[in-house]
Amino acid sequence: MRTGNRLVLALGKGIGFTSRFLKAGGGSTLPGRTARRMSPSFVPNMVKELPLGSVLVTGTNGKTTTATLLASILDRAGMTPVHNRTGANLLAGIASALIRESDLGGHLAGRMGLFEVDEAAFPAAVEETSPRLVVVNNLFRDQLDRYGELDTLASRMKEAVRTLDPQSVVVLNADDPLVASIGRDLPHEVIYYGIDTDRYGSESMQHAADSKHCAECGSRLTYEYYLFGHMGRYSCPSCGTSRPGSQVSAVELEMVELEGTRCTVKYPGGEVTLFIPLPGLYNVYNVLAAMSCALALGVDIETVKEGIEGFKAAFGRVERVEADGRNILMILAKNPAGFNEVIRTLTGGTGRKNVVLALNDNIADGRDVSWIWDVDFEMLRDRLGRVVCSGIRAADMALRVKYAELGEDSLTVEPNLEKALQEGLAMVEQGETLFVVPTYTAMLTLRGSMVKKGLVAPYWEG
Repeated sequence: MRTGNRLVLALGKGIGFTSRFLKAGGGSTLPGRTARRMSPSFVPNMVKELPLGSVLVTGTNGKTTTATLLASILDRAGMTPVHNRTGANLLAGIASALIRESDLGGHLAGRMGLFEVDEAAFPAAVEETSPRLVVVNNLFRDQLDRYGELDTLASRMKEAVRTLDPQSVVVLNADDPLVASIGRDLPHEVIYYGIDTDRYGSESMQHAADSKHCAECGSRLTYEYYLFGHMGRYSCPSCGTSRPGSQVSAVELEMVELEGTRCTVKYPGGEVTLFIPLPGLYNVYNVLAAMSCALALGVDIETVKEGIEGFKAAFGRVERVEADGRNILMILAKNPAGFNEVIRTLTGGTGRKNVVLALNDNIADGRDVSWIWDVDFEMLRDRLGRVVCSGIRAADMALRVKYAELGEDSLTVEPNLEKALQEGLAMVEQGETLFVVPTYTAMLTLRGSMVKKGLVAPYWEG
């Protein structure tokens, strides 16, 4: 490695160490930002050191969980990944992961790059990492003040995919019509995954559904059933385009309340039954994406199953915490489609749920919070006990809760997140669960409060 890059690595490692030492963060962004500024070719040069190449995971919802699931599988398969596991999913986050996982000589501890990537950063990430495999989970409206129209985003992603090496593999969600359209006419191997049972389907589309029209001709799609937002079994009555067949598919599902899902998955060459230790239909999609990637990378099915069933959720994503004999279940929600699936998860089980809803409008959350009016809070009627609304936009969330008629008499507004968590815990008895649903930066603040109390480790140590 060139002397210049050694200096970049040394500086990056110093910045990361200082950040963690001063408890200013995990060094998940600033080291990489500095490295890329000093050496624009830093990431391309570093990924060349990975003997098994790189994998990119992108999409609106589920990137962190999918990438962490895949990391769990690859670790068991001996394909040790260099992974931006803190969720820093811009190019600076990828560079920071490479700095963290290398020595001063530029030798990487891992054998394969596994990088979660923001949808808008995906084309640049493809250019800099030259991945051997990419996966696109789904595309929904997210951060309305930051992203353009979804079809424009999908078009840019497809252009980036076309630049991949012909031997690269593309893994796509068959149930999302816009994502599936990325795979049409590609010269690469395309693997589709999806859910091939209507057990938890619906005849009506949610408000948060986005891709309602055919990507080929623009006509409105028709659906046999909907599963999650605009995902389901669809076809175009005008041009005949329809959901592609899925090579990796869930053919049987049984939701076990908030504990997880029993699932039977068909894949090329066989079938496997497993227990997903994460609740919600959206996590079934995350598992199918991770399975598709792992199988494409040559991992045997038993190792795949072990990696999934032994999985522990990433920080803030269905994270379970014990606090003085009470339980906290934290589930990140940052856009209408994801929030609706969290709500559908909360409606499972018996009894009323006590909930903290935390809404921030920092840059990482998106400044425009009008999206909360597209969330179907009405599904929670007669299912909630007490509700605490918190965060920078606590009043906005409280107004939405009031209009959903979720029980104004049991509603508390507490903008301070640490105090809101304390109030929430005071609402539940020993052995009971407090459900916390925050946006991204609210989740980081709440976890910071838990770190101070010794309830969890800092996210960069997870």
